[in-house]
Amino acid sequence: MSNGSYTLVYNMLSLGIASMLFTSIFLFVARERVAPRYRMAVMVSGTVTAIAAYHYFRMFDDFKHAFGTDGMGVVAYNVGYRYVDWFLTVPLLLVETIAVLALAAAVQRSLLTKLVPAAALMIGLGYPGDAQLNLLYEGDAPLWGLLSTIPFLYILYVLFVELGKGLAGQSEAVQRKIKELRLLLLATWGVYPISFIFNMNATGFDESGFVLRETGYTIADILAKCLFGLIIFTIARIKSAEDDAEFAKSEFKH
Repeated sequence: MSNGSYTLVYNMLSLGIASMLFTSIFLFVARERVAPRYRMAVMVSGTVTAIAAYHYFRMFDDFKHAFGTDGMGVVAYNVGYRYVDWFLTVPLLLVETIAVLALAAAVQRSLLTKLVPAAALMIGLGYPGDAQLNLLYEGDAPLWGLLSTIPFLYILYVLFVELGKGLAGQSEAVQRKIKELRLLLLATWGVYPISFIFNMNATGFDESGFVLRETGYTIADILAKCLFGLIIFTIARIKSAEDDAEFAKSEFKH
C-alpha cells in the first residue's frame, strides 16, 4: 500500500476511535440532563458508540498489523470486526430510536419485532460478500449485496411508513427531529452499499477500492452513530421539557 493510502486509512480509523469514544463519554455523563423515562434511550446511544469505539481500536491495530512496515498485507486484515460491530450496534440504533419516543408498549414491541431481526439479517447477508467468503457462489459479492438490500428496504418502510403513524401524538419539534433522524439514516446507510460496491468486484488487492471502502465506512459510522446519538439526546431533552415544566425551567432558563 502506498504511503498516502496508508496514512489516509490510518487517520480515518483514528478519527473513528476519537469520535466514538468521546461521544460515549459525553452521553454517559449527560444522561442526567434528561428525564428518567428517556435516559434509557440516551444510555443505549452511549452503548452503541462505546461498542463501536472498542471495535475501532481493534480495526486500528489490525490495520497496522496488516499494512505496517512488516505487515502481511490484505490477507491479514479482518473486515469481520466491522460486521461484528454492526451486528451489535445497528439493531441498538433502531432500539434507541423507538425508545426515545416513549410510545405505548404494544406499539414499541410491534416496531422492534420488525426492525431488530431485519437489521440483523441485513448485516448477516452483507458480510459474505464484503469478506469475499463466496460460501455458496463463486465470485458473487453482488448477490450478497442485493440480498442485504432487501431487509434494508424493509427497515426503511417500517421507519418511514409504520413509525410515521405513531408520530401523530408527538410535538412538532419532536416530529421534526425524528424526520431528521430518518433522513440521516437514509443518507448514511446509503453510503454503506456505495462503499461496498467500491471493492465488490476486486479479484485481488485493489488499493483504491480498499481505501474508498474503509474511508466510506468510517465516515458513515461516525454520522450514523455519533451524530445520530446526539440527535437522540436532543429529542430526549425536548421531550423531557415538554413533560415537565420544572425541568424546562431549570434546563432552558433563557
